[in-house]
Amino acid sequence: PYGVVPDECQFVDQQTLKLQEAPECVPTGEMPRSVLLAVERGLVDRAPPGTRVSVLGVASLFSAAGGNGGGGGGGNNKG
Repeated sequence: PYGVVPDECQFVDQQTLKLQEAPECVPTGEMPRSVLLAVERGLVDRAPPGTRVSVLGVASLFSAAGGNGGGGGGGNNKG
């Protein structure tokens, strides 16, 4: 069996953000669209909820572990 040796591990801060389109850009009666954003290291805790941000990054698909991830990443999600 494998075990984790904490003294020899390197840990990286990670956070998942939900990026949502601006309310004034959403047509009346519709819900704003959103996208999940994964950030690491120096970007963690930089944008409190409600902050307007501009994002430049690399798009990739990933599925939520153990869930039926509502985003349709093309994985084998069963729900």
